[in-house]
Amino acid sequence: MKNSRLKEILIPTVSLFVICLCVTALLAVTNAVTKDAIAYQQELSAAESRQAVCPDAVDFEKVEYDVQGVECYKALDESGNLIGYAISSASRGYGGDVKVMTGINAEDGSVIAINVYDNSGETPGLGVNTSGEKFTSQFAGLSSGTGVTVDKDAGKNPDSVAVDSVTGATISSRAVTNAVNQAFEAYNAVKEG
Repeated sequence: MKNSRLKEILIPTVSLFVICLCVTALLAVTNAVTKDAIAYQQELSAAESRQAVCPDAVDFEKVEYDVQGVECYKALDESGNLIGYAISSASRGYGGDVKVMTGINAEDGSVIAINVYDNSGETPGLGVNTSGEKFTSQFAGLSSGTGVTVDKDAGKNPDSVAVDSVTGATISSRAVTNAVNQAFEAYNAVKEG
């Protein structure tokens, strides 16, 4: 009886261990195979987003800026003249990080455009609408000298400009405004030196 009891415990335990080992190995192989393709797609998406927020630029030159999660690029025209900055930043939304590219005019520090290029973790039909034209167009022309907030937070920060949040997606909308504010901070720091 002792042997049969031992078999009842040992066989399922070993079987489960072997299954877990195989699944772990398959996940590791899948990660190794897809890692480069995922990195390439993310860089391609970021490059398309830079072009979307600085449409007159023909080249982008990375600027040294040492804040984690924020990347800053000079937008250059065909003569190599600086026409603006494309700044990638991210902020925590409802379901993960919301990545935003902000284009800022080099002459006056105003927003050319923003592009929410990754909000895939947000709620379908609600939070993902932060990438829509109706929401993102509100940022064009805003000055880097002011902060941005969603309409529901306007009373908390009277010095900032309030934009209308996406209905039912205040957290996602707030993530976009936080990312734009990070871009303003980066622009002001890079501009000063």
